[in-house]
Amino acid sequence: MELQNHFLIAMPHLEDDHFYRSVVYICEHNEQGAMGLVLTQPTDLSIAELCAKMNYMMQDNHHYPDQVVLAGGPVNLERGFILHTQTKNAFMHSYKVADNLYLTTSADVVDTFGTPEEPEKYLVTLGCASWSPEQLEKEIANNDWLIIPASERLMFDVPCEDRWLEANLSLGIGIDNFTYQAGHC
Repeated sequence: MELQNHFLIAMPHLEDDHFYRSVVYICEHNEQGAMGLVLTQPTDLSIAELCAKMNYMMQDNHHYPDQVVLAGGPVNLERGFILHTQTKNAFMHSYKVADNLYLTTSADVVDTFGTPEEPEKYLVTLGCASWSPEQLEKEIANNDWLIIPASERLMFDVPCEDRWLEANLSLGIGIDNFTYQAGHC
């Protein structure tokens, strides 16, 4: 099962602090495992504050957004991951995830924030989620996750606190329809 460019929707019984009522965007899935970004866990830091801490405020003509930085997962907490739409110019450490989506880990994308060269849509996370080979498949078989194709609307336009419910509603599932046990044939 190919999961890259899909969302994982945490089932209500998944009570891990990092994944409770989360939506995770899968950036990479292959025989080495999987890597994704949690899109539902805001930090208390805005992109503007993060840039100030990184000393980017020294540059002229930048207006950094007050958009919140997300806690992308429990791995590499000191590392920034920027998920964004395609831009005219390439960035140093960028990986094409889908037709119009890129994951960038180099600070050169931050230099474009607040300028005409910034990506049309983007989100910033600190940390990521990762799974060893077959680990995610076992969690899916254990009914920990629902899977849906990713959508830019849910990723960028829906507020992070509403993404879990919105993702479930896209499947026609209301919060009252969940059961904490699943059947297997």
